Amino acid sequence: MKFLVLFVVLLWQIRFPLPHRSTSSRTFARWLGALEKLPGFYRFPRHTRYALVVVLPTVVITLTMLLADPYAFGLLSVALKILLLLYVLSHMSIGKHLQAYRSDLRRGDTQGAYHCAEQYLAVPEVNVTDDLEAMNHQVIRALLHRWFEYFFLMVFWYMVADVAGILLAWFSLQYARATRCDAEGWRYLHWIEWIPVRLLGLTYGLAGNFLHAFPVWHSYLWNRSANSSEVLYRVAEESLESSAKERRWHSVRENSEVAAAELDEWQRLHIRSLSVWMVIIAAATVGGLLL
Repeated sequence: MKFLVLFVVLLWQIRFPLPHRSTSSRTFARWLGALEKLPGFYRFPRHTRYALVVVLPTVVITLTMLLADPYAFGLLSVALKILLLLYVLSHMSIGKHLQAYRSDLRRGDTQGAYHCAEQYLAVPEVNVTDDLEAMNHQVIRALLHRWFEYFFLMVFWYMVADVAGILLAWFSLQYARATRCDAEGWRYLHWIEWIPVRLLGLTYGLAGNFLHAFPVWHSYLWNRSANSSEVLYRVAEESLESSAKERRWHSVRENSEVAAAELDEWQRLHIRSLSVWMVIIAAATVGGLLL
């Protein structure tokens, strides 16, 4: 059933692309704002704050969806799961801006590519450089991490723990975004991401040059301080053919079309990795491991 729900969601997104959303949820922001009005909220122990902001709504929504399970032969529960996944995954919707960025590169409009990257595709915490090679890799790093956090992470925990898993991952991600200046707020998300990011990194190696990627992946395997974006970018980088990377790095500063081709190469690696995981999920479903 999980595979069917995921298949319907992916098919819906392909056929009816959802409008672009901010990476931050306004619903979550209102929920956090209501809790912040509690007297002495920020004097609560950090685990208590996390429990109130993240665990409490996860439990309430999960119980509500479990209560809906017996109705309409389970179809109501399935529909609610599809809507939940569509809502969560819609925050990853960047296809239009990525296409605009690629088109600017192919036309040689580096200024247009820069403005598109700065406004829509880059990591908010990092200023986009106007150097073509460095900018392209900043965009690639941001795309890998955004796809991981707003798609793979959610799907992974949905497969592991059903609705509770996706809600816990989603609320933890939003909590980390909302408490950007609080290092402790990111710690919960870091541990939720720890296993999925290494599994995805291994998949990049399997979908690319495994001999180059495996040593890098192994160096991060038990590294508890490495952030997710660094793990994904370094492993994916080594998963590409070294000769192809060298050719691009020598000419990318002068040729924006080569930069677009480099972006396409990273995208193909990403698509192959997604295909690997869809096969794994389908096989697990057929084998009875995922119901």
